Order: sequence, then structure tokens, then C-alpha cells
Amino acid sequence: MSLKNVPIPAAAEAAGMTKLVFWDDFDSYDTIDMSGEGKPGYNWYADRPYSNPTLTKEDLVIKDSVVTIRPERAGAAVGLPTYSRKGQTGFVYNKGYAEARMRFPVSGLGEVVRGQIPAFWALGVDDVAGRPWKHIGELDILEAVRAHQIDNAVIYTGTLHDHNRLESPQTRLCTNTINATGYQDQFDVLDDDWHTYAALWDENYVAWYLDNKLMHSARYADGELPEYFYRDDPTPLPKAEDVWPDYGRPAWPGAHTIMNTDKMVLFVSGHRDWPVDVDWVRVWQK
Repeated sequence: MSLKNVPIPAAAEAAGMTKLVFWDDFDSYDTIDMSGEGKPGYNWYADRPYSNPTLTKEDLVIKDSVVTIRPERAGAAVGLPTYSRKGQTGFVYNKGYAEARMRFPVSGLGEVVRGQIPAFWALGVDDVAGRPWKHIGELDILEAVRAHQIDNAVIYTGTLHDHNRLESPQTRLCTNTINATGYQDQFDVLDDDWHTYAALWDENYVAWYLDNKLMHSARYADGELPEYFYRDDPTPLPKAEDVWPDYGRPAWPGAHTIMNTDKMVLFVSGHRDWPVDVDWVRVWQK
């Protein structure tokens, strides 16, 4: 598909995000710096942060314009990033509509190590780059997790994290937007077909989409407690600490507003025991 024929998602268009600033159809390895040297000019980088092994063509298999992400070594949760710590170069973004067409198996899975799950997510560049930081955001556009409540079926989740060391440089405190369906005990069970996972990130607002359908959203502002919403219901959900008191740190006024200024690196993640196929990735901005 030529770029001029790429459809603008309805939610992105409604938000004025009609400029395609990042795209990859994975036609070849040409958009991935497989050298591990962190050379500029690529969409993705095989060298990864946090002392994880450099990805190889055994970990990233491209066939028929689909990349299969299947590292078996340490750090599979980190996946394939758009930024190189070694080269201090790559794609980062602040606000936009990020989407990816992905598929992964949902049955016949063995024991999966915590964190080694299919994911499409973004993290503040300072952490990825190895620079000192006091406050960063994390946007989990998709995490596919197994729900013990429903016989380990694979469910869709989307999460927002606020990581900060404002009180002490040695601590990493978080407040979390849990997948909104978890509040309702109405889990969105996934199948092994292709689906488009997306998040619209705007000023004081993030909304998650599955196949262009609004799943849940978060609103936040300086001096205010964040609010979370299920589908298009205007009634805010209970706060995470009201449901799971020991999950992270209770939200505080102004939580998540770091998202308004933070620049983030995108990742797509899979594992040898839970591989992920990615057809394409796109980011739209105003």
C-alpha cells in the first residue's frame, strides 16, 4: 500500500492527527539497524537498553512483509525499540496516535515468564537512553496477559504508568491506570487473528483502541486526581487503589501530567515461547 492510500484512523482524524510521521511495513530488514552499532537513519534498533543482548535475524524473522519477534534470550520483554542507547539516536514522539497491526497465539502456551508477553508500548526516552531522570511516563498500548479468573484466557490490557523519583533518587514510584475492563470484571478475550492496537495520546488525555473501537481512556491535569473511563461511559471508574490497594502508589494530584512533555520511545515485544507477528506500525500527529 502506498503512503497516499494509507487510511487515517477515525479517532486520529477527529483529534487533528492526520500527519503520518512514522511508518514501517516490514518489507525488509532495511529499516532495522541489525549491526548493533546504533547508526542514525533507521526505524528500529537491534541494540537494546538495560544490558540486553543485541537482536539477531533469529530473533527477528521477516517474511511476506511481516516481522516475527521471537527472542529467546534475556530481555525479551524489552522487544524491538525505535531508539538506540548505543547511538543515542532514533524515533521518539510526544503525543500522537500510535497503531500497530499484530497477531499472536492465544492457546497451546507453556509457562510464560513474567513480563515476556506480547506488547506494543512506549517509555520515556531518558530511561531508554540511560540518562539520569526524575520523572518519566510509560504508555502500554497493548499488553496481552493471561487471566487466571477465566481459565488463563488471553485478554487485552492497556495501561498508563507514572514513574517518578521526585521524593528520592533511589526510589521508583508508580501510579497505574489498570486496564479498565478489569474494574468491571468484563475481560476482553483475544483470539489469534490479526488486530489493530492503538492509543491516542493528547494533552491531558490518553485513549486506547482495539480495531478502531474505544476501549477505555484516562484524563489528568495539574493539581487534579486522574480519572479513568470505560468505553464511552462518562462516569469515572474507581481509582486503582480502591480496587487493588497494594498495586503501585495511590494516585496524587497531577499524576500522569508528565505525559504532556515527555518524549517516548516505541517498542514491540514478543518471546520465543510467545512470538508476535507485526504487519505494520504507524504514528500520526497534528
